[in-house]
Amino acid sequence: MIKKNIADALNLQIQHEQNNAQRYQAVALYFESLNLHGLSAWLNQQAGDERGHADKFIKHMVDRGGVVKLGALAAPQSTFEHPLEAIQNVQAVERATTALIDKLMTLARKEGDYALEVLLHWFIGEQVEEEQWTTELTAEMEQFYKKPGQLYMLDHQWGKRVKG
Repeated sequence: MIKKNIADALNLQIQHEQNNAQRYQAVALYFESLNLHGLSAWLNQQAGDERGHADKFIKHMVDRGGVVKLGALAAPQSTFEHPLEAIQNVQAVERATTALIDKLMTLARKEGDYALEVLLHWFIGEQVEEEQWTTELTAEMEQFYKKPGQLYMLDHQWGKRVKG
């Protein structure tokens, strides 16, 4: 059986991951409204990945006899001053997620929850990837968001990363 404080922390993480999916989808819709279909497709793919992350935590809880408590999701920001602000929003989401995963690892170690620690190893690796691509995209967007021709090239480049 999973300890109550671990279950509470995992329920918060599940809600965070589900909120992330909503945030990514909102940013994808923003890019769609700008006819930046490649960035929209990339961020929609990321929204699906975030739902998958929530599902991993849900499965872990259920497999260990924990009770999953789904909470209400806040409406995400859906309008931005410019594309750079939208991408900075995404980068902030991933940095917050990394901080939460780190806190979960600290809790798992404190409580001697080795099963959770094993699961979190996957998430730690995932967060390295997430922060890498958000840092890369933010740097590119900083260079190109005011240059329409280059912004469309950036859009095309990121659209090619979408798994078909």
